[in-house]
Amino acid sequence: MRFLFVFRHPPYADSRGGEALDLLLTLAAFDQTVEVLLLDDGVWHLAPGQQPARIGQRRLPDLWQGLGLYGIEKIWVGRESLQRCGLTPERLILPVGLVAEAALPQWWGGYDRIVGD
Repeated sequence: MRFLFVFRHPPYADSRGGEALDLLLTLAAFDQTVEVLLLDDGVWHLAPGQQPARIGQRRLPDLWQGLGLYGIEKIWVGRESLQRCGLTPERLILPVGLVAEAALPQWWGGYDRIVGD
């Protein structure tokens, strides 16, 4: 199966982001094909300089940086979302592919399951 995990919410607003990361890592550990798409405030998951210990949260950037160990190579970011947040691909903690958000309706069809945070 080919899974796409879509992150739309900021990393520490609630437990959604961490739980979605746990699930995608579990699926990848069982040899499922997993890709990630960050949209809207979800792009903040890959922003540098996060200090979650200050708010009593676990350090999600460490999980993101370990995705390659699980064979998760494709991380996509909505181009317009990145621009709205004032970020650039070069500033993110991982290399990403950019996708035009207007193309997403056609893009969804390439996946067996789409999981949102």
